Amino acid sequence: MPLKLKLDANKIYHKEFEGTKPGYNALQVDSFLDIVIKDYEMMDNYIASAEETIEDLTKMNKMLKDRLAQIEANNAVMNEKLKNISDNENASLSNLDLLKRISALEQALYKAGINPNTIE
Repeated sequence: MPLKLKLDANKIYHKEFEGTKPGYNALQVDSFLDIVIKDYEMMDNYIASAEETIEDLTKMNKMLKDRLAQIEANNAVMNEKLKNISDNENASLSNLDLLKRISALEQALYKAGINPNTIE
């Protein structure tokens, strides 16, 4: 939001005052106004620098938000893959348990004198 200043360094420098006999010392007024002008110039530089910094930080903030959104999307994809792997791992373990059980049953049948391949 730009400031609405009534004065700037140029307006202060070129300001004409009416002369009066019992008035102020012109050299003192000039030296004081020189100080005011320098302050205004410093304020202008400070504001320009602050606006530049704000613009840079706004761009960086947008970039980081975009990056965060991308990382969150990748994270969701990876979580889904991990869930699928976990499900497959559980299925593999279940299959392995079933194979062990079948093998144990076949061995029991062989010990009982029955060939499991001939059972229908």
